[in-house]
Amino acid sequence: MLLLLLTGTAFTFAWTMLNRDRLRFRWYIAAPLALLHTIVGVACVVAFAKLEAIGSGASADGVTFSLFGAIFFLPLFYFLLAKISKRRTADVFDVFTVSMVFTLLCARVNCLFAGCCQGKCISGTAGPQWPTREIELVFYAVILTILILRIRKNKNFGEIYPLYMVSYGAFRFIIEFFRMTLDDQESLKLYGKYSDSLFHLSHLWAILSILLGLSIYYEIQKKHSKKSGGKKK
Repeated sequence: MLLLLLTGTAFTFAWTMLNRDRLRFRWYIAAPLALLHTIVGVACVVAFAKLEAIGSGASADGVTFSLFGAIFFLPLFYFLLAKISKRRTADVFDVFTVSMVFTLLCARVNCLFAGCCQGKCISGTAGPQWPTREIELVFYAVILTILILRIRKNKNFGEIYPLYMVSYGAFRFIIEFFRMTLDDQESLKLYGKYSDSLFHLSHLWAILSILLGLSIYYEIQKKHSKKSGGKKK
C-alpha cells in the first residue's frame, strides 16, 4: 500500500509539473503539494469509511477505506488550494482530478493484494467470482486516458471533475450489484448464502455522485456559455 501511495504521489508531482503553465507551481511547491494531496486523499477515504460504519451501526474497527470519500471530500481541498494559492478554481479542479483518479486506481490495485472488495460468485455458489476489481481498474485506465487527452488539448473549463463524478457514479451503480459487501460476507458465514438485500449503501452514494455531478456540470456549462456569449458580443 505504501509503495502504491508513493507511486500516486510521484504521478501527482509529474502531472502538476506537466501542467505548470496552467497552475504555475514551481517544483519546490509541487513536490510537497503532491505529498499533501496523497495524505488528504487517504484521510478522506478512511474517514468516509468510518462514517459509513458508524452510520450503519457496525463497528468501525478494521474498516479500511471507501473511495467515495475522495469524490465527496477532496473538492473542499481543491477549493481551498485554489483560493489560498490564488489560482483559477477551474484549473485546479481539472488538473487535480486526474491525480485523484490515478491515486484511486492505485488504491484499487491494493485491493488485489489485500484480498478485499471481491465480487460475488458468478454462479451464486462457490464458483468463480465476478472480477469487479479488475473491471474497475479497466474503467480507471479508460477514464484516465480520456481525461488526460481532454486536458492536454486545453479545451476544458472546469467540467472535468463533475464529468468524472457522473461517469464513476454510473459505473459504480452497475458494478455494485456484483460486489460482495460486509453483509454478504456475514450472511455467507451464518446462512451459507448472500444477503437478501439487492441494493447496498454504495448504490446511494453512486446516485448522489451522479446527481451532484450533473448539477455542477450544468451550472458550469451555463456560466461558460454566458462568458462565451459575452466575448462574442
